[in-house]
Amino acid sequence: MPSRVLLLCWICAAASGCALELSQGPFARVEQEVWRTVNRSHRGADGVLVQAALHTFAYEIAHAYARAEREDLGQEQLEFRIKQLLYSYVDGTYPAEDGTDINSLYFQYLIYVNPSFDARNPLQKRAFDIWRAEYIRRVVDAIYDPKFPILRDRYDDRWGLTLYSRLVFTVYLSSGESQLKPYIADIGARTFLVNQRGVRFQPSGTFNFYPYESDRPEGEVLDGKTYYRVFFPNRKSDDKTPIVGLDDEYLELQIENLGDVPLRTLRWELPLEYPEMPARRLPTEAAVAERKAAERAERKARAEAARTQ
Repeated sequence: MPSRVLLLCWICAAASGCALELSQGPFARVEQEVWRTVNRSHRGADGVLVQAALHTFAYEIAHAYARAEREDLGQEQLEFRIKQLLYSYVDGTYPAEDGTDINSLYFQYLIYVNPSFDARNPLQKRAFDIWRAEYIRRVVDAIYDPKFPILRDRYDDRWGLTLYSRLVFTVYLSSGESQLKPYIADIGARTFLVNQRGVRFQPSGTFNFYPYESDRPEGEVLDGKTYYRVFFPNRKSDDKTPIVGLDDEYLELQIENLGDVPLRTLRWELPLEYPEMPARRLPTEAAVAERKAAERAERKARAEAARTQ
């Protein structure tokens, strides 16, 4: 996860509509367009700004491409980073009440594949790692399915609008020029997902209403800028029925009693529409290395020519 300072700077630039100077390549422009697609904002009469990003899988993919472009990486490194993102979710720690069908792959393996699995046994651990890597490979293969665009609304049952069956939001807060310093220590408990049937759901996490302790906002009150993350498992209490279904036309995020506004509502119309990527794949690492070597040779030749003049 990026540091809070870097993430806040990045969010602020995107929120103000400013072009990010770090990179203006074609993948960076696509990332900015996707950012606008997944973001919603609300500024109350009290001057407090709320901006929420719905972290869809398409957004995470667009971000990975833009970052790889900025760092001049090849396709292999890009796919490695996408896999690391996948591992961060499938290996995550989740509350037991989320349901075993969407808990970590470790628990799924223990329940559905090998109930006697012992991670201390090297042979059993190797078998689990192979099974886990195969799951990751299938998800990456789904991204590059030639029948579909790279950025799309759905990749499989768990990845699309959701990340590993979870609706994931990053909520950015700014007091701006407001004189208020609203209490935010329990903001997660006052943040709700509302589906188009008007049913409200609270976020689920291992630290109160946050995925992890590091996801809570900094400070007891809002004095400047901060952010927090919330996860909503896309399952009702029966562990089968989605909160937000494939045919739903919208979803909302609601925040109660922040500043002088009793209820702030941010709404996403569904399905989200994504731009076309400039290319499906980046050049290979070998091609990138060859290009860099040619560029170095060209610079050296120009420098030598300049010295002889």
